[in-house]
Amino acid sequence: MTAKRKRRLAALLGGALLLLALLGLLFLHNSINNTPNLTVVTPPKASLSGDREIVVDVTISDLGEAIYPAASATIRFDPSRLEFLGVREGNVFVRDALGQDLPQWSCSPARCNETGVINVMYLDLTGGTQAFDRQLLADQDNVLLRLAFRLRGSARAGDVYDLTVEDAVFAASNEEESLAMLRGTLICRNGRITVEE
Repeated sequence: MTAKRKRRLAALLGGALLLLALLGLLFLHNSINNTPNLTVVTPPKASLSGDREIVVDVTISDLGEAIYPAASATIRFDPSRLEFLGVREGNVFVRDALGQDLPQWSCSPARCNETGVINVMYLDLTGGTQAFDRQLLADQDNVLLRLAFRLRGSARAGDVYDLTVEDAVFAASNEEESLAMLRGTLICRNGRITVEE
């Protein structure tokens, strides 16, 4: 084989490998975009003056085709700098006998502040008639719930406090249809609270 042919063959192989890599990236990008995302939205910078209360939205981008009668999330924060005040309502509904209603989230702020871990849960006790359903999601602003914090006296200007999702699940009656961070069927994005300088 001549040197010219070897260079041409190497160029063709290099081009084919580049094309395969680009197709792989495109496939990965599309699969991530089609996977529901739970996002802890980073709020505007917090001020050390005033009441120091910060509200952090937790949004959901989409749900699967199933009905989800239970949902939970575990989010870690720094309790030495932030005081967790509790869960506030979002604008994502669950079904009920009259059409729709806001979910009642269970959470113990006192326990969360002891551990630095927010465990929040919704459980439909009606047997599936008050469940999450993708048909109830709006086209935008799908705020699942809001987390309320207050800056503690130890907070300093310029500090950044991570809000890290450790686990999240939307449970369906058929486990195969459930959305779960640990299974890769629910992508979770972390947020943070930044104190203005």
